[in-house]
Amino acid sequence: MPRRKLPAIVIIATLALLLASSAAIAYFQSSLERGSAPDEETAWVCPMHPDYTMDVTGKCPRCGMDLVRAAPFDVRDYNFDFRTEPAVVKPGQRTTMRFKIFHPGTGEQVKKFEVVHEKQYHLFVISQDMEYFQHIHPEEQADGTWTIDITLPKAGYYKVLSDFMPSGGAPQFIARPLVTAGYNGDLESASAHLIPDTNLTKAVDDITATIAYDPQTCIVGLYCHLNYHLTDTATGRPITDLQTYLGAFGHTLIMSEDMVDYVHSHPLDILAMPDDDGGPPVFLIPPGADLEKLRGGPDVTFEGLMPKPGNYRAWTQFRRNGKVHTFAFTFKAVQP
Repeated sequence: MPRRKLPAIVIIATLALLLASSAAIAYFQSSLERGSAPDEETAWVCPMHPDYTMDVTGKCPRCGMDLVRAAPFDVRDYNFDFRTEPAVVKPGQRTTMRFKIFHPGTGEQVKKFEVVHEKQYHLFVISQDMEYFQHIHPEEQADGTWTIDITLPKAGYYKVLSDFMPSGGAPQFIARPLVTAGYNGDLESASAHLIPDTNLTKAVDDITATIAYDPQTCIVGLYCHLNYHLTDTATGRPITDLQTYLGAFGHTLIMSEDMVDYVHSHPLDILAMPDDDGGPPVFLIPPGADLEKLRGGPDVTFEGLMPKPGNYRAWTQFRRNGKVHTFAFTFKAVQP
């Protein structure tokens, strides 16, 4: 089965890193300029796992999604128009965010997008102190504009991350700044000063999560696993009724303290394991399965690769009893 993987070290050097392993799927994006010279080659690509490509149509051996025709090696950022209404954003006041996407080569507005994790557009909004986190989904309007209403809690600097895949293009993870009215701070001095957690167990409503890192201290340039063990807050019993959320048993966003590097990761549960005898892959979630009937837990593993030393924060979301719970853990990555 022909496949290609983007070389991780090359992509870190140029800016975007697509990560894939048998344990998780994740992709990193740096704020450095992405390459401007596109590779015209197209391939059949999994929208959920864009590092997986084939020369013929079919299904992704990791998740069973139909492959789509795309240009996975075109690493240009799509042109991106981000506006707010009102133009001056005030904390505590509802604001409409508007997004328009334009092709980097033709300049034409993009109006066709692939569905990835049950949505065409994922949006993350994070405050500079990293205390505020939102994972939300804009809605498409008739003119191809994407909009969503949001109320920011306090004056400050925010990072707005757009995650989408244009039809026929490559996955995009684009960051834009947003500064509200009433913010008079210095961006550098007001940046987050994260301290790694010493308490590795936290409770959010009816889920208590304990995290363990493998290796125990994450090392720059090496895969680091974030292993969650989930128990019921009231009974202490292991949770086995975790529900899928947007097509997976969890979602994690990892961001560096300076808000430059970030990774969107999904757990092992959505992946297929390769057959040792060279046969077809064995799906942990069979293609076409009713995701709402699946149950997960108590152990969920995510993976990331930290490109530089420093402190990172991971926001991880799980769904249980119809409610999404968000956990935040802070950890350090060190030089080998």
